[in-house]
Amino acid sequence: MDGHAGQHPEEVSVDTRPGKPRQLTIKRVRTIGFVLLAIVVIIFVARFLIDRAAYVSTSDARVASDMIAVSTDISGRITEVAVGEGDRVSEGDVLFRIDDREALLLLAQYEAEADRLRAQIERAETQSTLTSSRSGSEVAARYAGTQSAAASVQSAQSDYETAQLDYQRASDLFERELVSQAALDRAQNALDTAEQSLRRAEAEEKRAQAEQRTASISGQEVQLIDHDLAILRASLKQAEARIEAQKVVIDQHLIKSPSDGVIDEIFYDVGEHSLRGFRMALLHNPDDVWVSANIKETNIRNVQPGAPVIVRVDSYPDLELKGTVAKINDATLAEAALMPNPNANGVFTKITQRISVRIDVEQPDVELRPGTMVRVRIEKSDKGGAG
Repeated sequence: MDGHAGQHPEEVSVDTRPGKPRQLTIKRVRTIGFVLLAIVVIIFVARFLIDRAAYVSTSDARVASDMIAVSTDISGRITEVAVGEGDRVSEGDVLFRIDDREALLLLAQYEAEADRLRAQIERAETQSTLTSSRSGSEVAARYAGTQSAAASVQSAQSDYETAQLDYQRASDLFERELVSQAALDRAQNALDTAEQSLRRAEAEEKRAQAEQRTASISGQEVQLIDHDLAILRASLKQAEARIEAQKVVIDQHLIKSPSDGVIDEIFYDVGEHSLRGFRMALLHNPDDVWVSANIKETNIRNVQPGAPVIVRVDSYPDLELKGTVAKINDATLAEAALMPNPNANGVFTKITQRISVRIDVEQPDVELRPGTMVRVRIEKSDKGGAG
């Protein structure tokens, strides 16, 4: 048998020979282990209490970003999907193409209508210029004719009055038998001739006045043409507005990215029919992310905007980011829930509510994906008092 078989099972043999150190028992080793463990626990608890006194910590935090839903203003068949999930895009990049053949044909119809109106306007402008020039010349000529006719009337009137005086004198002399019948007949003939000339001059004056009025009516015709021109120009503006509106509709057949970002989800494939107002893709800007932390209502008094924050990302355990409290919501998460609990059965269980806090973080060298979990430690503010 082994020479140590008679010893106590919890004791180790002790070498009492001179010059050899005395060996420790298992009990003393355990005692030292417990002491060391207690020191570690005390240190851990002390650090926890110090950390709790200086920071508000939570694991209920996530990377957040503005998730942009790209929708369409028109309905139609999708002819091309230019991107895929995970692709990076820039503002203005085409994401989808919708069949635009009908819209292009309508645009061509509107442009043809506008060309027709431009041709009509050009024709009416030429007609207005010619009519205006002709009317001006005719008015001037007719006015001169009227003035000439009026002068002729005055001359004929003077001749007629002279012939009347001559006839009167001849008639007086004939009655006194100082002139012959032939002289009286010549005076009568001269009077009749002067009267006829006066009547012709008056008729010519009336004709000239009528022609002048006709020329004036031609001037009014120019005004009518100018009125038609105004209507045509208004119709052209309306046609051009339809063209611009149709160009907008055609541009809407290209679904473009509203900002720089990453495509998170695609909801349509080629050949499917898009619906107006329905979202077609979901994207976010990876350069514009923050942390959304849900802080207990019992700790929110210790959190103030501008407070420094230490952020650890679960996706990158060795990564530590620095951040700042940017905004504290005014309502709890329960108030913003789609289906709040009305407590209809009358049984109340008090549950600590949480309030969302936005934390802006420094831009890391790695990509932070929205929805990934993080842990935050927010430095307590003196305004909030002890937590």
